[in-house]
Amino acid sequence: MKTFVVLFGSSAAFGAAIAVTYFFVAHQEAAGTALLGIMTAALAFTAGYAVVAERDADLEGDDPNARRDEASGEIVGVFTTSSAYPIVIALIALCTLLGLLFVPLLGGVSLLALVYVLWRMGAESART
Repeated sequence: MKTFVVLFGSSAAFGAAIAVTYFFVAHQEAAGTALLGIMTAALAFTAGYAVVAERDADLEGDDPNARRDEASGEIVGVFTTSSAYPIVIALIALCTLLGLLFVPLLGGVSLLALVYVLWRMGAESART
């Protein structure tokens, strides 16, 4: 967990430094600064969530003296390898973005489809 927090925290700090630098270099371009700021906020939120929600997690990777053979066979979670939902979600997300750019009706319908597919994927994950 420590590695995760350090990785995301340092990435957030790097994003903040790049956003500030970009702001001073490209005065007329506010979109890039905003997007870099959003990236920084997302990385900082992820690191903060890991600190708050997973502070009691005891992971093998956090022990600097751990050996690989000690962690072998450990159950890390349930993963559905034969689910088609990731590909379907990617296609619907593409339709949503294209719909928002070109055909608003397609964007609205595919946004509803995206919500439905994410709900069904959550139901499938709960069963396993």
